[in-house]
Amino acid sequence: MTEIFLHHYDASPFSQKAIKMLAIKGVDWKSVIHPMIAPKPELTVLTGGYRGTPVMQIGADIFVDSQLIAEELERRFPYPSLYLGGKGVAHMLDEWGHAFFRSGLDIAIKEFSGDWDEDFYKDRDAIFPDLDFSKADTRFTDACVRLRAHAQLINDQLSDGRDFLMGASPGLADIQGYVVNWFTRAGFPFVQKLFNDFSYLEPWEKRMAALGEGGRIEATAQDAYDVAKASQTIIQSSVDADDPSGLAVGDEVCVIPVTSQRGDAKGRLVRLSAGEVAIAPSSADLESIVVHYPRLGYEVRRV
Repeated sequence: MTEIFLHHYDASPFSQKAIKMLAIKGVDWKSVIHPMIAPKPELTVLTGGYRGTPVMQIGADIFVDSQLIAEELERRFPYPSLYLGGKGVAHMLDEWGHAFFRSGLDIAIKEFSGDWDEDFYKDRDAIFPDLDFSKADTRFTDACVRLRAHAQLINDQLSDGRDFLMGASPGLADIQGYVVNWFTRAGFPFVQKLFNDFSYLEPWEKRMAALGEGGRIEATAQDAYDVAKASQTIIQSSVDADDPSGLAVGDEVCVIPVTSQRGDAKGRLVRLSAGEVAIAPSSADLESIVVHYPRLGYEVRRV
């Protein structure tokens, strides 16, 4: 079995999503820590230009975004499943998870941005161009309302006494909600009051925390590069005949995040389906790799 590398940093709620997936699967994995802010040259050489985390690497295949990481882990390790209640519903909840996260993000900007150094402030301001950081105070009350309303949905789902959102076992639905509670409770003491009426919430959070991290092993970027160079991609080149883009295998394309500015990725198109785009990035150092992106949340343009 080819080893799993997770390129990430621990403070990221998105990285925590991937870590909890690995914990549920109970697999060993290698942790490669990258900086919280750009530039991230040790990461972008793997992705073709994208600098967001988490990024999962298995051999020469690089998987970007937690939704695609979930799919690949499920394919390789079907049991225990992340998709309790079905794959479609689990990924539909990804959009809900982003909305929940945005409520916490607005709170974090208001509470913490005054203490951020200039480089960190500029980096986060650039990542989220749709959020006016200078007006975080005006969004604060609404952000607290939204955070509480989303948390109540979790509490309602747990109110019949189930241990996890889809029943007796944890899955991707739990992960989508848990990571927001994880960083808001830790960062903002007043959140305890916002959640005070939700008696099922904290016991569920403790059950999620108790899942741990799986078999984490610390590693370096060079360790990951060495494996990538010695490996071959798992996928065959193909383009969905019904795809409306008109793209073909071998086209030079750019993959662009839709909702955040985390860096565009350029390369040669290898695969295109309804749910995934894969490119061979424009990198002389790691010619063997293929980078996989989800279609939802990313735009693909011919260069």
